[in-house]
Amino acid sequence: MPRKKNYNKEEVIEKAMKVFWDQGYTATSMRTLEKEMGINLFSIYAGFDSKHGVFLEALRQYQTLNKTVILRRLLDSQGDLEDIRLFFQEFVASVKSGRTPNGCLFANTAIEFGARDPMVEKRLQAFFALLQQSYIQLLQKAKDSGQIRQDSDIEKYANYLVGCTEGIAVVAKVLDKNRIKDFIDVTVSAIR
Repeated sequence: MPRKKNYNKEEVIEKAMKVFWDQGYTATSMRTLEKEMGINLFSIYAGFDSKHGVFLEALRQYQTLNKTVILRRLLDSQGDLEDIRLFFQEFVASVKSGRTPNGCLFANTAIEFGARDPMVEKRLQAFFALLQQSYIQLLQKAKDSGQIRQDSDIEKYANYLVGCTEGIAVVAKVLDKNRIKDFIDVTVSAIR
């Protein structure tokens, strides 16, 4: 008879997500996961098969966090281009204040893995598609309200903004606020 798991999956994955966010995949050991998740190695292997399985679940959890919290400003926007600026500013403030000192787990993962792991790449592509759709939705509303030119290619702008978002996720960790402000100003002005 299989053992009954004595943990809440969402809670332990939330803890694992924070470990991977802080340390990256390669630097995270199974012993660290065991300690931080608060469950033993047997439970980790029984529930998730491997460190890689835990990592994929952590990326899934981070995707949910993006949909429900991180991308809210973009998803709820009525098409005001200033919401893009505010989204970037809020992200930078979160990094600089120490709430999320390691930036974006997806950006960090893309740097660490690139395209060498198809399962991780699939999670990254799903996030980039969500981010792109968030921008497309906002930009279409901005186009409809006349904030951007009617002949603007909003899909190209959305792709540009995805790249800018991931770029700011990296530079927010090291650049000073004035240089980041310049980055944000140029990014927003480029789509007007």
